[in-house]
This record gives sequence, structure tokens and C-alpha cells, in this order.
Amino acid sequence: MADVEAYDFSDERIDLGSGVTLPKSWHARVSGEQDVPGTITVRVEWDAALGRTAVVFAALEREAEGVDITSQVLREVRTHWIMTRSALEVVTVDVSGEGIDDRSRIPVREYLSRVQAQEEREPLESLHAAIAVYRVAMAISYPPLKLISDTLKISQSTATRLMTRARDAGLAPEVRIQEPRRAPAVDPYNPLRPHATGPYYGPSGPGGPSIGR
Repeated sequence: MADVEAYDFSDERIDLGSGVTLPKSWHARVSGEQDVPGTITVRVEWDAALGRTAVVFAALEREAEGVDITSQVLREVRTHWIMTRSALEVVTVDVSGEGIDDRSRIPVREYLSRVQAQEEREPLESLHAAIAVYRVAMAISYPPLKLISDTLKISQSTATRLMTRARDAGLAPEVRIQEPRRAPAVDPYNPLRPHATGPYYGPSGPGGPSIGR
């Protein structure tokens, strides 16, 4: 199994709203990737133009003499998977506690599991939950409508309607109904477990990023 290590985090954190925050940049180091005889290093940054995290640098260092880094080897390097897998280690969500001013910061995977476990929601509660999960998806560069659908246990068409409503009402002006993008083979609720996914297809639409800092 590939070993993913996130390190060298930026002190500056990006606040996406809904309590979702992440370092402005970090590095991730991966060894043990199948068919990749070396160590992969990537640098991930928040990209305001894209409205999500993005890989800005990637390198592969061979593991020993006698190994040649060929174009075939480079094709096996999964930069998107590395980015999302490492983001699950550094993205956090602030959640309310029992008291009025009681808030705690929890890992994003714990937050997603909490939301997924909730059985019933009022319509407004569902809307705000969808907005928060959308912002999580942008932080980990995961297809947002798929993550909302899987986490809230709703159809992707319902997720699309919720996010369109949130954008049009000004509750989440940064919302973009994303272009088609393949989901990385990561289980966002349990990143240590392999998660088989196929291509994710969603409609495109207008909208731009808006980041609170």
C-alpha cells in the first residue's frame, strides 16, 4: 500500500466558509506506489482561479541505481489521488459544541462521517449541510456533487438543485456546477480503505470563487 505523508504546511490558512479551512499550501510525499519505483513529491496549493486545491509541482525520485524513470513510469503517477489523499489529512472543519460559544476543530473525514450518519434534516438544514460539503469538496479537490450526493444520501440531481439554490440565494456565491471530472480512488470517509470509483459526470454552469479569509 502506498504511504502518503503530508508535510511543510503553510502557516496561512484559507477559510472557505462553513467552518472549512485548509493550509494555503503543503507538500505530500508518497512511496510504495504500484509500478512506480521511487518516491513521488507534490506541492499542493489553494488556487483561487480554479476555486479548489491544485497540484503546482510534482517530482519523482528513483529508488536506486538501475532504475530508469521513463514516460511509462510517469504515466503511473497519480497526482490527483495524492492531492486528495493528503488533503484529507490537513483540511479541518469547525463544528458547534453543546454551549453557545463552544466550537471544536475536527478532521474533515470525521466531519463527513458525522454528516453522513445523520438520518433526518429540515430543508434549510439540508441546504446548509450541502453548502458545507461543497466547500469540503473544493478543499480536497473532489467532485462536489458526488460528495454531496454520497454524504447527504441524495441523488446528484437533488444535489445540483440544492447548490443552484444556494448560489442564486447568495448563500454560497462561489458555487460552480463543476465540469465533468473523474473522482480519485479515495474513500473520503475512510482514506485508508481503497475506494473504487468511475468517472463522475455533472453539468457545467456559471459562477466564480469567493474566498473568506
